Amino acid sequence: MTLTLIAILIISGVVVGFINTLSAGGTTISIALYLALGIPAQTTNAINRVGVLIQNGFASAMFYRKHIINYKHIFLYSLPIIIGTFVGSLVAVNIDEKVFDICFAIVLLLMVIFLVVDNKAKQTAPREFNIKTYLITFPLFLITGFYGGFVQTGTGFLLIAVVGSVLGYDLLQTTAAKNTLMFIYTIVAMGVFFLRGDIEAKYWVYGLIHSIGNVIGSYIAAHYALKKGNGFVKIIIICVIVLTALSLFGILDLKNIFKNII
Repeated sequence: MTLTLIAILIISGVVVGFINTLSAGGTTISIALYLALGIPAQTTNAINRVGVLIQNGFASAMFYRKHIINYKHIFLYSLPIIIGTFVGSLVAVNIDEKVFDICFAIVLLLMVIFLVVDNKAKQTAPREFNIKTYLITFPLFLITGFYGGFVQTGTGFLLIAVVGSVLGYDLLQTTAAKNTLMFIYTIVAMGVFFLRGDIEAKYWVYGLIHSIGNVIGSYIAAHYALKKGNGFVKIIIICVIVLTALSLFGILDLKNIFKNII
């Protein structure tokens, strides 16, 4: 492993950690980098979660210290996600990736519209935790967990949508909840991939080096999120959604960009 490769892994990790802490979709960059290095897709899907686990754990700890949300409720909401993640990590699903990417990109762009439109009637305080709310969120979190366990990329967008719309959290609270839920479910997914035991040790090292940058990026992002508030988070989310959609449409080819750099 060359010093140039180590530098690329760490620097790109900073960008990914920053994006994922405030929004989602940063793992698109990680995946593009790993694939450009010639790492098999299934292996990429596994080692990509190393940085996700560490950066979300780090960011969750920072948000936890600020008591932004009720973490007892978040742990209860995590139960269906854990179940879905375990199943999603074990099940292989045949899907036309190109069709999925186009549909997903359209959904992301629609999310931008909802973020840009100022809905004054929008709830500004979290809904009270009760059985009705829990039953409504259970299947949504179950599906999100399954998706996250299977492919990971884009799960943060799903969590942002569910937590923000159903639980009534503002963007800062949603960011804190999303990071915590992703940290919890990634532990389950990582366990499944690691116990499978068919991934070379050197690839896990790639993930660990990349996660060094993830932690740095998470620290910067969490610091600015707490300092700048909801407006800053909204700008970052919109920018990331647009870039991710361009990548899914094939307009922006991150894989070729990394190939040229390497």
